This record gives sequence, C-alpha cells and structure tokens, in this order.
Amino acid sequence: MALPFSPGHWVQRWIYRRIPPADEVTLDRNTIFVLPTGEGVMFGVLLVICLLTGINYQNSLIYLFTFIMGTVFFGTIMQTFQNLANLRLTVIDVGQAEAGQPVPVTIRVVALDGSQRPAVSLSFPDQPPVTFSVEGHQGDPVVLALPTRKRGLVNCGDIRIASVFPFGLIRTWSFLRPSRQGVATPRPIPAPATHLAASHDSDQEQGRRFVRGADDTTLRGYREGDSLQRVQWKRYARTGQMVVADWEEPAGDPSWVSWADYPGVDPEMRLSYMADRVEHLCKSELPFGLELPGQTLQPDYSPGHRGRCLRALGTYGHNREAPLNG
Repeated sequence: MALPFSPGHWVQRWIYRRIPPADEVTLDRNTIFVLPTGEGVMFGVLLVICLLTGINYQNSLIYLFTFIMGTVFFGTIMQTFQNLANLRLTVIDVGQAEAGQPVPVTIRVVALDGSQRPAVSLSFPDQPPVTFSVEGHQGDPVVLALPTRKRGLVNCGDIRIASVFPFGLIRTWSFLRPSRQGVATPRPIPAPATHLAASHDSDQEQGRRFVRGADDTTLRGYREGDSLQRVQWKRYARTGQMVVADWEEPAGDPSWVSWADYPGVDPEMRLSYMADRVEHLCKSELPFGLELPGQTLQPDYSPGHRGRCLRALGTYGHNREAPLNG
C-alpha cells in the first residue's frame, strides 16, 4: 500500500488537481506533461558527451554537430508538445457489456485549430494503446475497450492520451477523467429445471396466444427498430415499399421476468438467471416485463427493451438502496 506522503501519491494528487473529472477536456500548457523517452535520455547523454569532447579538443566541427543536434532536440520538444496542444477530447458514449467482456467507450478527438495531428494514442492503464491521426476539425470517433470483471457500474478511470511524434525522443501526455460510467451486465446462466416451471408454462401459453394468423395481421410502413423478420420482402421486391406485418397484441397477460421467481437463490445467480430469461424472451419476440425490488419495466418487445432490461439487472444494487436478498 502506497503511503499518503509517498512521491507517487503526491504526483497523482498534483495531476488530479490540474485535471478534474470531466467528460470533455481541452489540452493546453496547464494539462500537458512533457518528458524524454528512453531514447531521448540517451540522445541527451550523447549531446553532453559530444559537448565535453568538443571542449576538450577545441574542435569546431564537434561544436557544430553538437549545436545542430541540440537545436533538433529542443525543436522536437516543441513539435511533440504542439501535437497535443489544442486538442479537445469528448466522451460520446460509455456502453454496456456482459461481465468479463470489455465495455466500449467512444471518444471524439478534434483539433481546434484544424491542423492534422499524426500518431496520437489513447489507452486505459495496463491496456494496449489505440493509435490514430486527428484530421482537423472533423475528428473520427475512437472506440476504446474498458475491461470488466464483475457485474455492476464500471468507472472509466483515467484515459491517457499521448504522442511521441515526430522522432520518439520526447513523450507528451495528458489525461481524460470521465465522470460517466459503463455497465457490466450479468452473465446469462440458464436456470435449473426446478426453477420457474410455472413461469415457463406461462411463456408457452403466452406464445400460443401470440398467434400470427392472417386474420389479425395488418401491414404498416417500416419503422426504425422493427424486426427484419417481419419485413414483407416479396412486397418490397414488387413495389419498392418496405412494409412490415404487425400482429395484434396478445389477448392474455404478458410474461414477466421477476426477482420473486427465484426464492432462496444467491442474488448474483438470481440476476444471471433473469438475464438468461430476458435473452430467451427477446429471441421469441414476446412482450415481457421486468420486476426488481424497487424497479419495474413495463412489458415491451422492441429492440431497445433488451438493453434497458439488461442495464437494470447490471445496475441493480449499485444505483439505489436495494435489498440483495429475500
């Protein structure tokens, strides 16, 4: 454990005072740090040796070589610094993923002065960097993979932006400290046969009610999010109009994925069982709702309903006072 007065702790506190948590940061001389790389240190040592040699032998050619290389070295410092200066980093989205899988973090990097910035890299601690070029004002989104280990809210931590352009002698870097959080959802695990027998029977009955016959089918224009399985492709080939088959809502009660369906089960395992049922019901395209202590999602079968349900399972117990047993 690092001591409160250790050098590393002091440096971290100093950096955090200069770069507070934010989903957007503009890099300038107050937030960019500059140090030589290993190659840069060796280059500096060679310059000192050349200078001492020139002094010792009073050789004008050695002086000339040393001063030219020294000018290149200091010019490199300025060039490397300018490669990050006036960059604006904005967190566009922090997604969700199954626990153990990386959460996608989307960041846009824009050069405010419109100049091109080659060989810029973004990375999380202990993760390989993503290297790219910033093309003026229209920076393309960069997607980083945020590692996850267990279910729940995932803090982004420090995102490092760095560059060693042009010669690799100097490294400039800074940090983006997003306040937004990702979500690691439960791993879907099928429930044993002893659980949810009645609920599965209810699902089957619900499926029988959800009959897709000609009598209760209507056609309507395609809307974003509609299942492609419902698109009438033959009609589209004939007329060029994309329409979908819309069936009447089920006559009976919709299915529910409920916390109460798994009494006596470990809370995390219970959430994994519920995640598996959510996936199953989404594939069957049956409307269903989700019931958690203190939170209810009404029945739906749209594509976005799956993400909302998994997010609710992933954040359960983390964003509110919720019981984890019972």
